[in-house]
Amino acid sequence: MPSRSAAAKLPKAYEEDARAKVRPLPPPEHFISLENAQPSPIMLGFQKGWRRFVGFLKLSVVLGVLGAYPAAVAYSSAIDDSPVVFLPGEVWSVPGVGVAIHKIAREVSGAGIVADQPVWHPQSRLTALPAWQDATFAGLAEHVKLLSELAGTKDPDPDLAVAARLLQMVPGEEVRPRLKPAAEALDEFDRRATRGLAIRPLPEDTLPKEMVLFASWAQKDLAALTDRINAEQDAWLASGEDISAFYAAKARAHLAYELIIAGKARAYDITGNTELAVALGRAEAAWKRAADLKPVFVSNQAGSGAILPNHLSSMAFYLYEAEKASSELAALLAPAPAVAAPAEVAQAAEEPAVP
Repeated sequence: MPSRSAAAKLPKAYEEDARAKVRPLPPPEHFISLENAQPSPIMLGFQKGWRRFVGFLKLSVVLGVLGAYPAAVAYSSAIDDSPVVFLPGEVWSVPGVGVAIHKIAREVSGAGIVADQPVWHPQSRLTALPAWQDATFAGLAEHVKLLSELAGTKDPDPDLAVAARLLQMVPGEEVRPRLKPAAEALDEFDRRATRGLAIRPLPEDTLPKEMVLFASWAQKDLAALTDRINAEQDAWLASGEDISAFYAAKARAHLAYELIIAGKARAYDITGNTELAVALGRAEAAWKRAADLKPVFVSNQAGSGAILPNHLSSMAFYLYEAEKASSELAALLAPAPAVAAPAEVAQAAEEPAVP
C-alpha cells in the first residue's frame, strides 16, 4: 500500500505533464515534394512563345522606324498616267482647255507638287515625279499659249494668255499658288466661249498647229534621250539624268496623246476624210505607244540587252515614229499655197529684169 507522501505527489506529476510544451507539427507533404518538382511542358511552351512574340515586336518596331522613310518615298512616287476622262455631263467649248484643267487638278490633288515640298519631305528624294510634273506644266503652258493666239483677233486671248504665263514655272517660286489661278483663267475662258463672248478655235484650226508643236516636243525629247544613251554609264540600272530624260519625254507624250484624243472627237472634217483620218490614226497610235511605256525600273544599260532592256532607246524610237507621223499630218493639214492668177503671171513675165 503506497504511502501518503507518494499519493500527495501524484497531482503535481500530472500538472507537470499538463504543462508540457506542444511539439511542432511536421511540415506538410506537398512542401517537401517541391524539392523534386519539374516545370510543366505547357508552361515552357508558353514562355518560349511569349519571348518570341516580344522579340518579333521589337524587331518590327526597329524595321518600321528604319523603313518608314523609304516606304514613304516609294508611296509618294506614284505617277498618274491614266487617261483623261470627261464626265458624262462635262462639255468643254475647246477640248484642250478641259484636258489642261484635268491635268492640273490631277497633279494638285494627287501626288502633290514636288517642287513645293521641304527638303526633309520624302518627295524631295524623287527623280521621276519632278521630271514628269515639270514637263507636264511646260507642255501645258506652250499649248495654252498656242490656243490663246488662235482665240485672239489681233492680240492673244487675255484669259488664255494669263493661264499660259502662270503655267510657266519660275525658279525659286512656289508652283501650287500659280496653278489655281491658271485653272480659274482657263475656266473663265471656257465660260466666255460657251456664251459666245470669246472666239472658240475649231479642231480643224488647232490640230495642224498642234501637230507642229507635238513634233517639236518629240524632237526635243529625242535629242535629250540620245545624249543620255550615248553618255558614259556610271550608274546601274540608270542614273538620275537618265530617269529625268525618260519621264520628261513620257509626260509630253502623254499630254500630246490626250490632246489628240480630245480634239479628234470633234474634228469631223478631218475624220471624214480617209487620207487625213489614216494619218491622224497613225499619229495617235505613235504617241500612245510612247505614253504607255511604263517600266518598273528605268534601265539604260548598254550591251546586247539579253537580260536588261534599254528603255531610253525604246522611248527614243517611239518618239521618232511620233515625230514622223505628226509632221506628215501637219503637212497634209497645211493650207495649200495660193495660186497666182493668169493675168498676174503674164504681167510678171513681161516685166524686164532689173540689171
